[in-house]
Amino acid sequence: MHNLKHYFKSKKKKFFITLSLLIVFLVFTLMVSLSIGSLSISIDKVFLALTGSLQDKRLSHIILDIRLSRTLASIFIGASLAVSGVLIQSVTRNALAEPFLLGLSSGALAFMALAILIIPSAILSIHYISAIAFVGALVAFALTLMLSEAVGGSATSLILAGIAVTSGFSGISSLLAFIVQAKLNRPFLILLLGSLAQILKAQVIMLAIVFSVGFIASIALAKRLNAIMFGDEHSLQLGYNPKTTRLISSLLAALLTSVSVAVAGIIGFIGLVVPHIARLLIGNDNRFVIPLSALLGSIILCLSDISVRLASEGLAIGEIPVGAVTSALGAPFFAYLLMAKVKS
Repeated sequence: MHNLKHYFKSKKKKFFITLSLLIVFLVFTLMVSLSIGSLSISIDKVFLALTGSLQDKRLSHIILDIRLSRTLASIFIGASLAVSGVLIQSVTRNALAEPFLLGLSSGALAFMALAILIIPSAILSIHYISAIAFVGALVAFALTLMLSEAVGGSATSLILAGIAVTSGFSGISSLLAFIVQAKLNRPFLILLLGSLAQILKAQVIMLAIVFSVGFIASIALAKRLNAIMFGDEHSLQLGYNPKTTRLISSLLAALLTSVSVAVAGIIGFIGLVVPHIARLLIGNDNRFVIPLSALLGSIILCLSDISVRLASEGLAIGEIPVGAVTSALGAPFFAYLLMAKVKS
């Protein structure tokens, strides 16, 4: 018992040290993100703008009204997708599971495109779009689970079912995106690859609210998620209903993913890579994994967006989609995990 208490105490100490370092790095990343763009702004002026002390109104407008919304969106979306990945990997007990691969992202985008086509734009607010995307994510996830069970219910069949559902909804999304862009003259194709351009303050507020709700609920579920990772029987022995845990976790994952998709489109592999990095840092206890994943997801997507803006400077074709960067980074990691899974 003494050794167990000592172990948990040292684990908590390591967690708080890691958490503190990641928070500092996230603040630094945020400051760098606000300083970078077509006009470079020094970090000290960024700090003055954030504290309301910058006298230059033009620079203050660029930092607070243009760059801050985009940067905060990258932080909340990265955190949301990472936490969603932790939830899905825990309830499916599958290290390869994540919102993009299991069809949640493509389902949300397909329903969103359909809504834009058939519902008048005058009544279609970001809140309605997010609600419809949420339904799409749930439908896609349900289809993935049903298809997986129909072909054996193994970890590999879940991923294959997810890829099949993702491909189907991606095809529908692509077709509808062309129609939306041609008929309504709305830039929709870019959302197929994920973009953080032209983020509105109202979208950032919605992202912040949804992430806060999802994060707090996920932390509250952490012990249940720990139990279900050892099997349904173990969960029942501890007094937790595994079906309830799966249902609530799936709803939270769909909510976090769908709102992210409604704002920025499909940004893949954050939900796959980040939970694994968090577990390497702190172990498998979701009470620690969830907060670290949220911070790591924020940092990685914010850094990806910074790299996109730097790489896109001077390009005649416009800005590189941030989802292309995360997919390029995540695909080799997925291949590595898949090979490790097959070998084991």
